[in-house]
Amino acid sequence: MKKVKRILIYVLAIGTIIYLGFYFAPIKIYLMPINAWERQIWSGPTSTQKEENFVVYNHLCKSKQTLIDSIIAFHDRTIRLDSIKKYPDGYHRSFFRRSIVLNKDYREEPNGSDIIFDHMDKLILAVEWRITGDTVCANSFSENYKVHLTDTATTSIYSLSKLVREKQK
Repeated sequence: MKKVKRILIYVLAIGTIIYLGFYFAPIKIYLMPINAWERQIWSGPTSTQKEENFVVYNHLCKSKQTLIDSIIAFHDRTIRLDSIKKYPDGYHRSFFRRSIVLNKDYREEPNGSDIIFDHMDKLILAVEWRITGDTVCANSFSENYKVHLTDTATTSIYSLSKLVREKQK
């Protein structure tokens, strides 16, 4: 009986250490090398559109809100208003959970048998910006937001982040 107790304590201790390792591992986000213009299933984006797909590593034992907050912080560091202005007909970013197949080296199959849209069950967040007049229309969480164009990128991206955070609460 003592041996079984000891084994259970060891298993519990090892399990706790592994869980804490996953919990405290920093979330990392990588751009996947997918060239949407080579996708042959349907017509690809035009020169006024852009599609980027990212994979999120170290997502185990993290809440969805923690993942979304990390993605928004990533947005604030990596997107600028001039990039959005460069693609007025649509700038689309999607963030997926890492899996065995879907990782930072993922490539779409040229024949269309495996493309990124086949992995929508792993989607965490998708954001799309379109410029209409003097506003940036953003679509996230199936909700539309409008952010006025300003001279500084941080103002508009921060405004979108704030709207997304309010929606999550």
